[in-house]
This record gives sequence, structure tokens and C-alpha cells, in this order.
Amino acid sequence: MYINPEIWTLVRSGETLRLLEEVADSENLTLRTFRNVAEAINLEEPREGLILVIDSIEKFNNYLTIIKRFQKNFFALDVIVFGKEKPPEVLDRENEIGVDLYIMFPIEIEDFFVRLTHLITLRRLKSSVKIIGRSRGLNEILETVLLVSPTDVSVFIEGESGSGKELIARAIHTMSRRAGKHFEAVNCGALAEGILESELFGHEKGSFTGAVARRRGLFERANGGTILLDEVGEMSLNMQVRLLRVIETGDFMRVGGIERVHTDVRLIAATNRALETAIKRGEFRKDLYYRLKVVRIYIPPLRARSQDIPFLVHYFIRQSSKKHGKKIKGVEREGMELLTRYSWPGNVRELSNMIDSLMVLSKASIIKAADIEHRLQETTASYISPDLPVHVKMGREEMERELILNSLLSLHNDVREILGIIKGGGMPSGSRWGRWVEVQEAPPDEPSDLSDIEREAIREALIANKGNRRKTSRQLGISERTLYRRLKAYKF
Repeated sequence: MYINPEIWTLVRSGETLRLLEEVADSENLTLRTFRNVAEAINLEEPREGLILVIDSIEKFNNYLTIIKRFQKNFFALDVIVFGKEKPPEVLDRENEIGVDLYIMFPIEIEDFFVRLTHLITLRRLKSSVKIIGRSRGLNEILETVLLVSPTDVSVFIEGESGSGKELIARAIHTMSRRAGKHFEAVNCGALAEGILESELFGHEKGSFTGAVARRRGLFERANGGTILLDEVGEMSLNMQVRLLRVIETGDFMRVGGIERVHTDVRLIAATNRALETAIKRGEFRKDLYYRLKVVRIYIPPLRARSQDIPFLVHYFIRQSSKKHGKKIKGVEREGMELLTRYSWPGNVRELSNMIDSLMVLSKASIIKAADIEHRLQETTASYISPDLPVHVKMGREEMERELILNSLLSLHNDVREILGIIKGGGMPSGSRWGRWVEVQEAPPDEPSDLSDIEREAIREALIANKGNRRKTSRQLGISERTLYRRLKAYKF
């Protein structure tokens, strides 16, 4: 179930305070009033999260400075400001800095109650499943979660690996009527077909070697609850047929069984693949796709919501401090800038792992910018090639293009060597293909521009793999999505 936040107030107006007391009482929240900023900011952060209310009219007219001070200490923070009327463009800028809700005087009581209770609901949701951040993209996702959670419709979550798909699925379960029942998750791409079938539907004793007892599957254990099918695009066609039957009838049989079992589960599917492309290639059933995709939620990558990175960094530092028994206060300002500018191809998972590593290796009470820069350079090099020069400010597109060109140049040379063998040519000593052939002279029309080389290598790889894009992408050492963009760019 959800967790209640606390409301901390820096408020002088008696009328405003009475309104807050009334809301806190109706929502069963703790309301704490502070005389000054120092009194509040020196306290330990409440476990449940925090809603900070500031009255800017009488005393705290420097509230943007106050918000920045709180943001350094409190990563789970929502801010409400009571103030004078301001133009929309000013409010937009303040929202980017940290003002989640600006209430203009004179206060409209009904509007205030609706907006405040909605903010409380969002804070409850974030705190319950440890969702950290306040970017517009993240809040839009949570708005959708609040809309779909009370229903039983299937939800389809798309996003890159490490972006938090399971976290959003858990948020939907937590805010649903099924919250008291089991939430089960399975990675469909990590299990062989037979193992996945047993994991989902269970098996009878003796149904296969090693089946020493009857075992209930996820659909049986999660009856009344929610199942997350992660990386559902990797599921075989046979398993897709079985899954479709369960969705349509609610009935299934255990592996090796003859008894029909009925289940009532909510399905949430997640993928980092473009399943429309898989459908065109006959790798994913269209009818199953539309059964799963009643409501679609797209999770933007971390680089698209860099506003959330400082909050995530502070959260991971606190978690890592508890885990490793270290006292690290934070990150140098220049270091935080480096973390915010980096493209994070591994998304939130990569950020978490990096902070954990930096915490373990840090000898100071603050993580140094130089240590962060060194780790980012190492990480960037691992995504490209150990032989390529790296600059920490390199964007994802630049990194990706260098990776592609490096792979394609290597592939291009391999293809030419193979052609030399086929045509009876030779190969230089030291070639991986052997010493008994000499290198064939490149024809006069050999492409010289990098884009031409890239286009030619893709074309040759497609021919070698008979147009199979999945095999082609694996041979090139790039993702299918990247290959698809290149095919579109070169108009194949």
C-alpha cells in the first residue's frame, strides 16, 4: 500500500495554516510547522518523503534559495508556495527550479483542496515504490499510472533497459485494488522456452526429468494479483499462443497436466524492442500485441530527464552509505555537472552502479569530480573501443556513430577478405583467415567516404544474411533499433 508523506510548513498566515491543518486532518497526514529554515533543514529526512509548504508573502520571499538548500539535503521533496499573482512564463521557470505547486492569493478553497490532495497522492506513489525525481516526463508517467491503476486493463510499458520499467509496473500494482495480492515478475528473454513455460504455468510431478513434485507457476501464485512479463518480445511464438489463450479465457494447464486451472491476474508487459518491427517479420503475434497494449506507457531514457539526475544521485549515495557503512556527504559541484551531462546509455541502473562503485572507492567525505571524470571515461571507452579517443562530453549519438563505424570498418575488411578467398585471391600473413591467400587489390570504385563505407557494409551484411535484420545487427555488433535507423537513413 501507499506510504503517507509528512507536510513541513514555513507559513505565517493564520488562514493558510488553517487550510493546511484541515487537509492534513482529512488525509491523515503529519503536519509540522517550523519557525525558520535552519530549524527544519537540520532535521533528518522523513522516511516517507516530504511536502514543503512556503508562504512567500509575509517573510519567505527568497523561497527559490530556500528550495535549493532543501534540495541538497532532501531528495524526496515536493514544494508548494503560497504567493502573489505571477505570469505563466515566470511560474514555468520556477517549476523547473523546484516549485511543484504555486497557489496564488486570494485562495480558491475548492481548487486548493483538489490540487493539494492530488500532489499528496503523487508523493505517496513516489515514496511507496521509491520513484525518485520531479521532471515533467516522470510526472506525466505517474499521472497515467494513477489513471490506469484502479482498472484491470493490460498495460504495455516501453523503454530502454535500466530505465525503470519494473518500478512503474510495481507502482501500478501498488495503487490498484490488487495491491494486497502478489506481484510477480519474469524476464521472458532470460529463460529457455521449456523453463519459461514451467515458470508461468507450473508443472506436474514427473512431467519431465527433475520434476520431483508439483509446482505452481506464476499465473497460479499471482491469482488476484499482477504479473509483469518483462522483455515479452523475446517470447517464442508457441508461448505467445499459450499466453493469448490465458488472456482470453483465464484458463491454463500445468506442464504435463490435464486439469484446467483458472486464474484472475492483471497483465503488464514490458519491452525494450520495437515490437511493430517484430510483427512485420512474423516474430510476434499481432493479436497478442493488441491484447497487451490496451494502454501504452513510454519511459523516456535518463538522458531525456537529466533534471532527475541530482535527486537520484543523492538517493543512491544515501542507500550506498547505509549498505557499506560509509559517510559520504555528496558530490562536488563540478562532479554533479559531469553526471548530469553524461548520456547514461544504461539509464538509472548504470547510474546506481556507478554511484555504488564511487562510494566504495572514495577515501574522502565527498565524491570528487576527478574520480567521476575518470570513471566516465572508462565507461565511455567500454561502450566504444579501447583504442578510440574518448571525451567525457561526447553525446550518445556521437558515441553510437563511432561504435557503428568501428564495427562496420572491421566488417567491411572481413567481407573483402572473404571475397578474396572465394575468388581465389590471397591474404596477407597475419590475417585471421589464414596465410595461404594474398590480398586482392581494391577495385577503382572502392568507397572512400565513411558514410559510403557504412552503407556498403550494411548492404553486404544484409545480402550475407539473406535480409534477416536480426542476424545482420548481430553480425554488425549493433542493436536492431540502430540498424533500423541506418536502413531508413540510407533508404534501403
